[in-house]
Amino acid sequence: MGGWKTNSENPLLPEKIGRSTMSKISFMTTWFLMILVTFFSSAATRADGNTSVTATVDRNALNPDDTLTLTVSVESQGEINAGQPTLPSLTDFEVLNQWSSSAQSASMVSGPNGPQFKKTYAQNYNFMLQPKRQGKLTIGAVEVVVDGAPVNTKPIQITVAPGAGAPAGKQQAGRGRSRQGGGGAFPPPGVFDDEDDDLFSQLLRRVQPQPGGSRTLPINPNDAFFVQVETDKTEVYVGEQVTASFYLYTRGFISDLDTLKYPSLHGFWKEDIEIATHLNFQSEVVNGVPYKKALLASFALFPIKEGTATVDSYTAKCSVIAAVDSFSGMAMGKPYTFTKSSQPVKITVKPVPVESRPADYSGAVGSFQVTSRVDDKSLTEGQPFTLRIRFEGRGNAKLIDLPPLATPEGLELYDNKNEARFFRTGQSYKEFQILLIPRREGDFTIPPISVSIFDPAQKTYVKKSTEAIVLHVGKALPGAKDQSMPLAEDSESRKAATSQAKVKELALATKDLTSINLSPAVFTSIWIVIFAAILGFLLWRARVELGWGQRKKDLMRSLHVRLGRVQTRAQAGDWRGVGTEMTNTVYFVLGQISGEGGAHVELDKLLLKAPPSVRRELAEPLAKQMEIFQVLTFAPEDVVGALKNPEQLSVAIQDMGKLMERAVSLGLASSEESSGRYGGFESGPRAS
Repeated sequence: MGGWKTNSENPLLPEKIGRSTMSKISFMTTWFLMILVTFFSSAATRADGNTSVTATVDRNALNPDDTLTLTVSVESQGEINAGQPTLPSLTDFEVLNQWSSSAQSASMVSGPNGPQFKKTYAQNYNFMLQPKRQGKLTIGAVEVVVDGAPVNTKPIQITVAPGAGAPAGKQQAGRGRSRQGGGGAFPPPGVFDDEDDDLFSQLLRRVQPQPGGSRTLPINPNDAFFVQVETDKTEVYVGEQVTASFYLYTRGFISDLDTLKYPSLHGFWKEDIEIATHLNFQSEVVNGVPYKKALLASFALFPIKEGTATVDSYTAKCSVIAAVDSFSGMAMGKPYTFTKSSQPVKITVKPVPVESRPADYSGAVGSFQVTSRVDDKSLTEGQPFTLRIRFEGRGNAKLIDLPPLATPEGLELYDNKNEARFFRTGQSYKEFQILLIPRREGDFTIPPISVSIFDPAQKTYVKKSTEAIVLHVGKALPGAKDQSMPLAEDSESRKAATSQAKVKELALATKDLTSINLSPAVFTSIWIVIFAAILGFLLWRARVELGWGQRKKDLMRSLHVRLGRVQTRAQAGDWRGVGTEMTNTVYFVLGQISGEGGAHVELDKLLLKAPPSVRRELAEPLAKQMEIFQVLTFAPEDVVGALKNPEQLSVAIQDMGKLMERAVSLGLASSEESSGRYGGFESGPRAS
């Protein structure tokens, strides 16, 4: 499942050549590039730029008699003003050799004034180290003085044990040849020296997990690739947001990737932040070893009950090309395919406090800001306007509900709808759009509207309130058109008027036709042909549009299957699952009826798009029933109370099932009877 190709690290891209060191470019090419750089950007050689200092090793797991190379790289966009690195106290290592090298590269980058050349300078200091003992060893921070200020690298952990690294004498594998690691292990690190030495081509970032978060690390640093999961928190309240991101790490070249299993994430309400459609690699150093890292998927998770919830594994199968051509820097050789999974992460979920819970608390947990506005505060009598109230922040904004709006006398509340959305930043918003109509002139004050939200950072309930809004309504001009009709009804009126005009045109055409002096036989034949053509056209349209009622039958069948799943969960005592499954069923049915899909559209919007008969007959009872299943899904157990009892649960399922069948019948009008009433689904298909 989910197989797709990636060209982000295609070894044939010219980008790969641009990252090669000057020693890999032929003599003539080097001089040609230097002439271009001198001609186009001679001033750039003294340009100021940020200076970075990184410390990397060619491996962090090795045998007792092996050696490793510690490389301290100083990179800058301008000329380097840095001293020699000062090594930490290496009590567990012996320095066998040391050497240094310098390099510079040029690349074409886009700028505000068109393409420009950019030069990068790098100074590399290399130290060959041999461990003095076995075990978990540490290379401490290396200090480099840059522009008079000391800069320290991160410590690096080294594992020294028999069998931990490549066999002695083979750590410098022949370049341009492919090796296969046993059991999915990566070939010896020497085949990647070309990539590792080219540190000045881009800054290697050290990304640390947020405080309180979790970040899994590779068990075997020689693996061809590994899948890592990062969570920003490991201890949260019920309904509090946890951001989980899955990354692919590799030191080779990924030629093909298949997602075998996305995490199921049971126990969470899940919102997709980003699902990658291609691999966009960035560089990162993990415990001193440089990797290429690409996002696979990122989710906003909201635990639905207290206890322990598990962010389960993401499983991927990758084809990796290990060998690198020593001259061109291109990936060469046969790809090898391995399957890897991320490690599960446990999340501790605490209940939201019951004491001091405000009456206007609707279940939202997070940090939100609220704003309110109207487009025009100077109106005329009968002119509708929209009050917009928007909550935005970190958390599940979909759970925020407004209390009943106390409108001043003379200000009529006509409609109330809302929409919500999640962003790639991990934040979300919910905006309420309240349609109001002033029925008299004068000044009106819309009072503040407040909602209580549990803020996990403060560990208490906070009240978010809007500002009061003052409106001035003037008297409508004599003879002015009444603007209070909603746009949807106005549109239907225009359609009706258009239909009446077409009927009048048809009557006039018929009158003109009957005025022609024709014999009765000819006249009858003409009308027979006309009626036959009209009937044939209507039957064809009915078959195309309605499928002779097949769409209604298919939707009713799907409804029965979903209701069967609800009953299965109820029989198993999974009342949380009943709430989730029934909520999804309602959104599915209304989405099919309204043509909106339903997965990302609010309930009020789905009803607004549904046929008028569905809104008129089912809007109120459906809203009441939905409250029951939303409480079952999201509310703390003490709030759910008796709703989870089997008897009440069965009644709620039966009532909602009847409403959904009625919605299908009203929404997809057909001359055929449905395949069965709600009672029939009890013996229908079941889902496990």
